[in-house]
Formats: sequence, C-alpha cells, structure tokens
Amino acid sequence: MYEHPYFAEKISEYENERLERAAERRRFLAQHADQIVPRAPGAVRRLGQRMLSALTHPRSTAPDAVANAAPDAVASPVATTAAPRVARVAAPAEMATAAPVDRCVAVACDPVPAR
Repeated sequence: MYEHPYFAEKISEYENERLERAAERRRFLAQHADQIVPRAPGAVRRLGQRMLSALTHPRSTAPDAVANAAPDAVASPVATTAAPRVARVAAPAEMATAAPVDRCVAVACDPVPAR
C-alpha cells in the first residue's frame, strides 16, 4: 500500500539476475566437473580434523604403549608392568540413566551410598 511500484520492480529484476547467475554458475560447474580440485585444508579444517580424530580414535592403553615404546624403555621392569584395570568409568550416556550409586565408580574402592 505504501510501497512505490518502482521498488518492487527493481527487487524483482535483482532477484531474476541473481537466479540467472546462479543457474549459469551451476551449468559451468556441471560442464567442467573434471577440473574441480579440492582445496588444501586450512587452519580451521585441520583443527576440526584433529579434534574429530581425537574423539574417534581411542587413546592407547598401557600394554600398547609399552609395545610401542623405545627399546631401552621396554628393558626396564617398571615399564613392562601395567596396572590392572579394576573398574570401567561410565560414559556420559550411561551416567544419565544409571542410579546415583552406580554413577560414582571409584577404582579399587567401594561405592558410597547416596544421601
């Protein structure tokens, strides 16, 4: 009601030009798909890949660390003995559904009842 028809016409022209440019860009990419080369990852992507690999790859356990250690470190008897795992720490999803006593798992200790 308060808009002048000129503004609506200009906006329509701009939107049509934008759609034409986007269609031309898609056509060009489809015709030259063999020339598309992925970019080398930048700093943010490298950081994201590092964080993702840290989450998806499990950390090395004590026997694996001893096997991959330097030969002089394996020769000492202290480096070859690994402490046995007494209890498993619950994952966050398990902690949400577990009872309060089950959440507090301490290594080589009895759980304390909830108050």
